[in-house]
Amino acid sequence: MKYWRSLVPLLLTISVGACSGESNQRTVVKNSASAAPASVSLFASATVVEPGASVTLTWRSFNATECQSSGGWSGVKTLSGSQTVANITRDTRFRLSCSGAGGGGLAEVMVNVANSDGPNVTLRASPAEVAVNGTSTLTWDSANTSTCTAGGGWSGTQPSSGDFSTGALTEDTTYRLTCEGPGGSAVALVTVRVLSKTIRWQAPTQNVDGSPLTDLAGFVVYWGTQSRNYTGSYTINSPGITRWDVTVSPGSYYFALTAVDSDGNESRYSNQVLKTIP
Repeated sequence: MKYWRSLVPLLLTISVGACSGESNQRTVVKNSASAAPASVSLFASATVVEPGASVTLTWRSFNATECQSSGGWSGVKTLSGSQTVANITRDTRFRLSCSGAGGGGLAEVMVNVANSDGPNVTLRASPAEVAVNGTSTLTWDSANTSTCTAGGGWSGTQPSSGDFSTGALTEDTTYRLTCEGPGGSAVALVTVRVLSKTIRWQAPTQNVDGSPLTDLAGFVVYWGTQSRNYTGSYTINSPGITRWDVTVSPGSYYFALTAVDSDGNESRYSNQVLKTIP
């Protein structure tokens, strides 16, 4: 087989080649490709609970190969899922760090325990996931507070309760609200995730022996709702096209890529990425 190894913004390692046994075998690689960093979103079913209550944490990662939790929970986590944490008796920050070939991403959420004397604050985003240039509305409430200050994706002094439009979003954004009161302070966090319909990659430019790659003819994008079980495909008959605006119905899909040379030889599947299409 002739193939290349490439880490691209879709985290695709692409292999292309003739059928095994052919004499014109060669290995091709993309030079100086860079992978997209991993990103992760983490949500709590409630950000203020009564002492001893439970919360359900839900998370989703992109471009990641492993996830590790810390703070109020611990251990290796799946790339997406949910988990109920019981008996929360104090303000607790939950963190989830996910990493991939292009780097890591971190998400966190603060769950506060209601205190009749101390400050409490809740912060919500609706919707929590938007398309590119979509907007979300932040809504918050606080109790036993004198001042609230925004941070992260917004800033400035905020009233004790209210709502705020994020405006058009082009990337995942975390919003933080810190409220102070006579009994201390409370912090609430919420992340709005931006979902894109576009997948991108970078074409190889040379063979591993340093010679120019001159016969790249195009790519084939594959997708399916189950890992490595692809039910759809789209052929791109141009080596110069390195992005595709996904036309599948909204949902979560596994995507992989192959490359095709001028003789019609198709590569092995790249590694895959799970992507949510809005």
